Amino acid sequence: MNELIKPDTIIHIDYTPSTISIQNEAELAKLVENTVKHYKSLTFTEGDIQGAKDARTSLNNIIKLLDAKRKEVKKGYSEPLDAFEDKIKEFVSQIDQAKEGIAQSLEKFETQEREGRQEKVQAKVNELCSVVGVDPEQIEILDQWTNKGAFTLAKGELKAAIVKEITEKINEIVSEKQTLAANKQVIENYAEAMGLDPVSWVRWIDQGHELQEVIDQIKQVVAEKQRRLAAAAKVIQEVEQNEPVRSMRHDEETGEILENSVKKNEIVKDGKTVTLKLRGTDDQFFLLNKSIVEFGIEVVKVSE
Repeated sequence: MNELIKPDTIIHIDYTPSTISIQNEAELAKLVENTVKHYKSLTFTEGDIQGAKDARTSLNNIIKLLDAKRKEVKKGYSEPLDAFEDKIKEFVSQIDQAKEGIAQSLEKFETQEREGRQEKVQAKVNELCSVVGVDPEQIEILDQWTNKGAFTLAKGELKAAIVKEITEKINEIVSEKQTLAANKQVIENYAEAMGLDPVSWVRWIDQGHELQEVIDQIKQVVAEKQRRLAAAAKVIQEVEQNEPVRSMRHDEETGEILENSVKKNEIVKDGKTVTLKLRGTDDQFFLLNKSIVEFGIEVVKVSE
């Protein structure tokens, strides 16, 4: 017999609704009524405490009698129902076990289908990226792109709306690359115009700094450079005017002049030749040397 249970299978249950009746209900109701009237009519005084306690005990015993009968009937009435429920629950449990195996198979099948859709989406991403020179790894594949609803029912191809979304993502990256390249070119040209090495400044753009931020930083560096050149030019002017030039030690981090650091330089003038003994930082000597070159001052080697 290979017949299987079906959703429309008729399950025959031999069940007759039961009726619970109290055979002497009228008599019992009268007894309860009389008992209630009797005990309600009793009046107890302070000297009759024991009588009150006895009355309470009698009523409790009556309650226990009635409640015990209720529980007895309920148990007998519930036993066939409990047995019936246990049988049905066992049948359901067996069906659930069969369903679990099918569910696992369906999950495996759905996973394979999703992976197949994922491959199709990735192929489309690769195709579109190759046209504009974008690395496909930069495109995050969204979950909605791999849903069943993202593909046509007839041929299982990506819908036009999804292809449009992918294209927009790629175009965003292209736009970002173009903006980055343009900003790098601006910084390169600006740095060169300011007499700075552009390589390090272009790297700022690669590190994610905004264009205006880098320009402002270049302006600040150029302004500081000009300030130092002006200071160096002043030193050279003093030398040319044969004025004693004092050497001052500076804090290399703050630029502050240190106290008790001023010493007169040794100055010897012979025509247009001046011998100086200077003390300063590497940056100061770099700026001084650049100023000497810019002013066309000849440096003559001398021996001490």
